[in-house]
Amino acid sequence: MEESIETRIIQKERLEGLWSCLPEEVICTFYEYLNFRDVEAASQTCRSWYAAFINNSKIHNNVEFVIHRKHSQALAALSRYPSRCKRITIEDFGLDTTETEWEQVLDCWKLFSDHVNHLRFYKCKITERQIESFLCSCISLVSLTVDCCDCADSDTDSDYDLINLVSVTHLEIKGTKNEYTPYSTDKSLIKLTNFMTNLVHLSLVKCYLDSQMLPRPEYNIVRRIVEPKFATIVSISVDQNCISRDQLVCLLKVPDLRLTSLNLPTETGFVDGAVINAIATHQTEIVHLFINISYISTEHFDLLCRHLEKLVTFHFYGTLSDSCWLESLMYFKELRTLIIQNIDFHDFSNFPEPTILQRLLDKPRDIQLTHLDIDFGLSFHLISKTAVNNVKECLRFVASRLLKLTFLRLSNCPLDENLFRDITTNLINLVVLRVKSCNISGDALTGLKNIEIDASRPPLRHLKRLTQLDLCDNKVTDVSLESAFTFCSLKKLSLRDCFQITDCGLVNLAAQPESFKRSIEELNLSFCYKVTDLGLSKLLPELKRLRVLNLKYHCEAEIRGGRDAGVKRG
Repeated sequence: MEESIETRIIQKERLEGLWSCLPEEVICTFYEYLNFRDVEAASQTCRSWYAAFINNSKIHNNVEFVIHRKHSQALAALSRYPSRCKRITIEDFGLDTTETEWEQVLDCWKLFSDHVNHLRFYKCKITERQIESFLCSCISLVSLTVDCCDCADSDTDSDYDLINLVSVTHLEIKGTKNEYTPYSTDKSLIKLTNFMTNLVHLSLVKCYLDSQMLPRPEYNIVRRIVEPKFATIVSISVDQNCISRDQLVCLLKVPDLRLTSLNLPTETGFVDGAVINAIATHQTEIVHLFINISYISTEHFDLLCRHLEKLVTFHFYGTLSDSCWLESLMYFKELRTLIIQNIDFHDFSNFPEPTILQRLLDKPRDIQLTHLDIDFGLSFHLISKTAVNNVKECLRFVASRLLKLTFLRLSNCPLDENLFRDITTNLINLVVLRVKSCNISGDALTGLKNIEIDASRPPLRHLKRLTQLDLCDNKVTDVSLESAFTFCSLKKLSLRDCFQITDCGLVNLAAQPESFKRSIEELNLSFCYKVTDLGLSKLLPELKRLRVLNLKYHCEAEIRGGRDAGVKRG
């Protein structure tokens, strides 16, 4: 008996020695997947784990600590490491919180608040006075966000001194449908921003400001905030609830204001020729632009593209009356990311004109675009065959010219086998490929119907760098899963809404090469109604590195959780 006890002690010491000998980089990698309470518990394992927790600032600088009202004791845990609390989210604190609870929260908060750089209030029913009771002790605050909070008493004045907010560079206020949102009045918003002399980014969404209704645009509250800070502020995001069209034009014409990022309201018809002229004339330094171009003329769109030569990210919503906008995009010399949403298929009845496509193909300059996201927003089953064919020609242009793409997302696009093969053959630098509701069949994945392609060498074999593949809502079959991913080393695979997949398809996935099974970290099988526990039991043991398994609205499977994967159920 004594020998067995000694043996156990020796084995335990050896095991503890192995854990303590892990490199600090490996330990920190473990910490990145844990919340703060679990990190704190894991740091008590041994001295090396505690040292990794204390010494590595990356853990604390990049991790956002969420303080929920139900777990307010987390404040006491955070207060033991005051210098490590950089990003804090305060969630679900309400007006019904008692004075005693508020005093306890504030007492703990003051122990580490001077180290907080990023503070976010999320879904709190909280007054402006209570928010400022947190802010008054934050001397290192850089970013402040008030997100989806309600306020029943927004007119209550507070006597807190907010001079310490001079360090704030990012301010975001996102309201709710309730008009009583913190800092939704001119007076309170002016007070909050009065000392933010170094403000760089201002975002006001769903803030029902009083000045939005004023007839004279020069009295706009957003302009009153921005104008004194023109030397520092470079990014603005607003919607139609806080600013009118005339006020926006006046804002864009503020002398010496040089924006690099502009996010405009998505309301159809809000952006007109006057707004486009103001941007093209006064804000030519813009690098990132989000805009709704519906109902503006082709001439104005061409004017916008010709003057914003430094644009890197262009996100526009809607479409124009003809196809000339495609040629206008060639003006951009530095464009890297292009996001096009809610294009109306009916505008493609006479699109693209052969002459325009030919001119684009004849352009000698290489296109530097690396990210492309196109969402047509309307099912292609409801439009004419001519429009569908024209869209395919446009996508063939994408596949033939945008050879530097690393990210491609297509939604509601008609992709046939030949077009899918063109994309996977030419765009060999793709790292992320997302094709949602694009009518991709199993034959398109495997190339079985095309005599030029060997069934053992599917189209995806060309994408050596591909790590993320999303085939949501396509006609993926069990047979296509047998050989489609033979040459891939994916980390994330989504088969959401591929309702034709059964247990046989999961068995085929389990029979894939080891390189595929060892690389998959996230798998989405939500809304695959024909998959059962039997198929999952065959597949999951083969996926050694699986961390996330999504089985949302899975009516047939009753998986009880795995040892290696976090299971998400609907």
